[in-house]
Amino acid sequence: MSKSVLLARQPIFDGKCYLYAHELLYRSDIPASRRGVSKPSTRELLVNACTTLLSSNMNLGLPMFVNVDEEFLLADDFFPIAPQNVTFEILEDVEPTEQVLTRVRDFKRQGFKFALDDYILEQSKEAYFKYLSVIKIDVLNVDFKSLDKALPALKQTGCLLLAEKVEDQHMFTQCIEMGFDLFQGYFLERPSIVKGKKIGANQYAVLHLLSELSRDDIEVEEVAELISRDVGLVLKILGLINCPLYQLVREVTSVKDAVIILGLATVKQWAIILSLVSVSAAPAELFRSILIRAKTLSLYSRGRPFEPSSCFLLGLLSGIEAIFEIEMKLILEHLKLDENIKIALLFKNNELGELLTFSIGMERLDNEVLDNFSQNEVTALNRCYQEALKWADEVMNYID
Repeated sequence: MSKSVLLARQPIFDGKCYLYAHELLYRSDIPASRRGVSKPSTRELLVNACTTLLSSNMNLGLPMFVNVDEEFLLADDFFPIAPQNVTFEILEDVEPTEQVLTRVRDFKRQGFKFALDDYILEQSKEAYFKYLSVIKIDVLNVDFKSLDKALPALKQTGCLLLAEKVEDQHMFTQCIEMGFDLFQGYFLERPSIVKGKKIGANQYAVLHLLSELSRDDIEVEEVAELISRDVGLVLKILGLINCPLYQLVREVTSVKDAVIILGLATVKQWAIILSLVSVSAAPAELFRSILIRAKTLSLYSRGRPFEPSSCFLLGLLSGIEAIFEIEMKLILEHLKLDENIKIALLFKNNELGELLTFSIGMERLDNEVLDNFSQNEVTALNRCYQEALKWADEVMNYID
């Protein structure tokens, strides 16, 4: 992929929190302040990003949504890639002029699909409706009473209604009840937490295991003994390690062998991941996003003054509040962790916390976050993020 494009991927879910599609987030990494360097056009960026995404199956064979502006819609050479599985989101600042509508109509006849991005009930945008497959409604910036009145007419358009910027579980539930078809936002990472909720026995056992496995001084025999107390966990770890992910020349039949062949850090990581999965009622897709973050941090830490295994653990634990649906502060009281990791998780105001913020900013291509780092750092982290996407997608095939 060209170094001039940053790429991120945001999931779109159905009402059961299964993956329906991905939105492709992209931007040029050429700083606007660099004189004498022309920034790529929307079309150049899109062709580059989409080609990479499709050729590497980073969309998992699912529909892919991509933002397009007026420049893109009116370009003479619209898009060289076949329209299957691609839906173009018409940005909110593109007015439905006669010229734009004519182009959208013509491309729709050629098999291209369109969505309207960030719709907030503007009457002027209704001219698009007959050409759309999806209407994306910005539920964070629309009045819900007005939206409730408008929904029956919107349903009659025959378009799928997508609630975007769904920020938490409460808003997700509201949108479900209103009849939305699809959902996008960070609600999986922001559950409805009941104040004073106690840690259950199974959760406590997992936290104890996590605490012990996170010790810097733990030995191979101790790891093998701790994991072997849970027969189910042993079977899951051995099943994962013997799967095609690792392509081992011989079957591994014990935890101790697994540690010798793959290393202590790898086995500890899988024990923690599989233990968290076993006690969580959270949708599987939450774990995909957490694994992506953990792997991104681990990859980026190499050659830098951070311990990769600590960074991987930081990424995993950044989602533990959503996994347990219990306040982070309460969870951390039961974990014997390095104090720097605890501070990073609670306050994000140390070096590890800054790294975690950086990684989350990359997942969202958040300019406010990314602009605080050098262009080389951003490009390097994006490369790690893309590698982590592929890794996590493969791993999810083997996690129950």
